[in-house]
Parts: sequence; structure tokens; C-alpha cells
Amino acid sequence: MSEARQPPVGAIRHPLFPNSYYVEDGDGAVLVTTGTRSGRFAPDGRYLDGTLFEADPELCVWVSSPRPSAHHRISRVIDMPSER
Repeated sequence: MSEARQPPVGAIRHPLFPNSYYVEDGDGAVLVTTGTRSGRFAPDGRYLDGTLFEADPELCVWVSSPRPSAHHRISRVIDMPSER
């Protein structure tokens, strides 16, 4: 049995493919990891390199979009207490 891999830090899990994780790689591209395979994709979902050749273009657009650091929804998630 193979060891379970941890998703990349800050990654978004694909809602239909739970083993696929999307994360912005710092160069404007999106790194997609599925199991042991990974690939880099342009913000519009075009393949750049790697062993994974398919990605969800809508999720690539969403992950690569700039986000304001002081957005009210982001700050609320960070400041939310652990109890509800």
C-alpha cells in the first residue's frame, strides 16, 4: 500500500476529482497535482510542462487570479474562532 501524499500548502482541492489539487506556483502558473503526477498550466488552463496533461481551465483561472490581502472574506476566515 502506498503512503498518502499531503496536498501542497495553500492548495485548492478540485470538487469533482478529490485527488487533484491546484495551487498558484508564484510565477503566475498553476501547479496541478493528482496522486503522483503533476503539471504546470497557464492561468487559462493551457498545458506548460509536467507529467499531468489535463487540468480544469476554470479552476486554473480562479486559482491564478490576484486576491486582495485585506478582503473582508479572507480576514473573517482567519479571525473566526474555532467554536461555532
